[in-house]
Amino acid sequence: MAELNVSQVVRRVRDKLQVSQEGLSRLLNATKGAVQHWERGRNRPDLARLLAMRQLCPPSPERKDLDALIRKTQDEVSPLSDGKTSLRDMIGPSRKGGKFAFGFPREGLDVLRRDNQRLQRQVVKLQLALDKKTEQVRILEDLAKDLQREMAKLRSAEPLG
Repeated sequence: MAELNVSQVVRRVRDKLQVSQEGLSRLLNATKGAVQHWERGRNRPDLARLLAMRQLCPPSPERKDLDALIRKTQDEVSPLSDGKTSLRDMIGPSRKGGKFAFGFPREGLDVLRRDNQRLQRQVVKLQLALDKKTEQVRILEDLAKDLQREMAKLRSAEPLG
């Protein structure tokens, strides 16, 4: 098989999806400039974006090229790569009946759920801290108003001298 040209694969997948560079960037949560750089060969999409592109791409020759690119990228970035890990092992079992046959690794979803729960707990803690600080600011503002009233009373009670 000929050497995979990342820029051509990205361009062909985008053409297959019939979207603009900006449209693909929105689908992949990337910038339009990033997609331009991928298509010009300046940069390469990371593995997560390649997997997202695969999820969007219907079965076709473009998808096969994308699968090969994903395997190649996986081999390059995996510290434990032994060459025996298949694309199916990496992405999990596919689901039938949906628009695209693609699954996420089970352990990846568990990690995402744990991270989501951790982040939700942090949000609750931050909201409580913010509420506490807001109450402190309100109390300080009330004290400042009281002091201003007292100062006004003292000024009005001073004899003109």
